[in-house]
Amino acid sequence: MKTIKLLMITLIMSSLFACTEKAETPNEQASDEIIKVAVVEESLYDRLGGADGISSIVDDIIAQHLKNPVVSEQFTYLANDPKKMEMVKVHLRDFLGMGTGGSEQYTGKSVPDAHQGMNVSTEEFVSAVDDILLVLNDHGVSDQTKKDMLYILYSFKGQVIGL
Repeated sequence: MKTIKLLMITLIMSSLFACTEKAETPNEQASDEIIKVAVVEESLYDRLGGADGISSIVDDIIAQHLKNPVVSEQFTYLANDPKKMEMVKVHLRDFLGMGTGGSEQYTGKSVPDAHQGMNVSTEEFVSAVDDILLVLNDHGVSDQTKKDMLYILYSFKGQVIGL
């Protein structure tokens, strides 16, 4: 996508410079102008709403997991332990924030260590991913951002299932 943007900008700039070379200007100021174009692509972190957006998304993901009969059993222990619930949310916020380009620093367990002993099935993994996509949709996240998140989530599949 970035390459396409750069190609389009290059083509537009070439056309503009070709036109200005042919045009005669009374004060020659137009031929001395420099057109500056900055290509700015928002980070995934920013597209998720930064720290506040990610915090809200994490809260809603946990709430959705607790309602989901396929994965709720893996999360019920959190509902009964507010301190543990908050610790997990902090870790998830930091993990997601750092992993998407934010300044957060994740200091928790590795993905395999965090899922060790949970024996997550493929069905549970897919259902949890569906919960995350549902929450992202509820938050008005763009389709491209959801695709980017889906790619990241599936990159962890082998580090989660069956441990």
